[in-house]
Amino acid sequence: MRKILEMNHIKFNFKLQDLNHVMLWGEEPHRHIHWFGLTDGLLWIDVGGQTIYEYSDAARKYFGTDIRYNDYQIVRFLEDFFGTFRYVGEAIPEELYSDLDEFGDKMHVWKALHDDDEDEQFDEFYFDQYCELNQWHADRSFDSGHLVGGPYISCFRCGEKLKIMWESNYLLEDGNSIWTSPKGSYEMPYEELVAAVAAFWGDFAEAMDKQVKAAVEKEWDGVELDKKRLIEENEERKQRFLQDLSYLKGTPIKTDWEKISDLYAKMEQELAK
Repeated sequence: MRKILEMNHIKFNFKLQDLNHVMLWGEEPHRHIHWFGLTDGLLWIDVGGQTIYEYSDAARKYFGTDIRYNDYQIVRFLEDFFGTFRYVGEAIPEELYSDLDEFGDKMHVWKALHDDDEDEQFDEFYFDQYCELNQWHADRSFDSGHLVGGPYISCFRCGEKLKIMWESNYLLEDGNSIWTSPKGSYEMPYEELVAAVAAFWGDFAEAMDKQVKAAVEKEWDGVELDKKRLIEENEERKQRFLQDLSYLKGTPIKTDWEKISDLYAKMEQELAK
C-alpha cells in the first residue's frame, strides 16, 4: 500500500500493477501494450475520514473479487481530474459556494417547472438559462463513467477554502451500495488540495519513469510495444499534466459571474413562487 502525503484532510493513494501482470490489449496473436496500459493499478482517495473509490464488502462479495479499490488504468483518473484544474483554480462566489449542497436539487426542480413549456420556449430556457447556470458547476466536476457505478466528483474553491463533493447512486441488487462512501462532502483549506495533488503527481510521475524504464528493458515475447514512442509519450504526458497542475496556482479562466448571479437569482425567484 502506498500513501501519498500524510495529511489530516486528503490523501491520494495509488499502486501500479507489476509489469508481469498489467492488462494486455488486443487478442492473440495481436496483443500489445502502451503508455496508457502501463498505468494499470489501484487508486483511492482518503478525505475527511472517508475513502472515495473503495469497494464495499457487499460489492466485493457480489463481484467475487478481493480487489478493494478502483482497479483501472490510473491515467484515466488523471485525465479527468486534472482536466478540471483550470476551473478549480478560479474561486466561485460565496452565494454559490454556500448553496452547493442544495444546488443540484434546485436545478432539477427548476427544470421541472419548465417541462410543460412549448418546445421553442423550453429550448430557449434550457440552453440559454439552465445550461448557462449549470456550466460553472459542470466545469469543476467529472464522472467516473469507466467504472460500474463510478462516483461523480467535484471540487469548488471559494477564497482560500475548498469543498470536495462526491456521489454515486448505484446500488447492487440487494440494495447495498457498491462503495464504502457513496456520497460525501468535505471542506478543507485550498492550499492542502494543491499540496496533496502536487505530491500525488510527483510520486506518480516518478513511478511511471520507473515503469517505462522497466518496460523498455523487458522482453515482451510476442507482445507489441513501440519502445521509442513509449519514452516520447512519457515525457509528453509529464509536460501536459504539469501544465494542468499549474492552473491550480493561477488560471486564465475568467467566468462571467455577474451573468451567473443573474441566472441564479432568476431561478431562486421562480422557485419561490
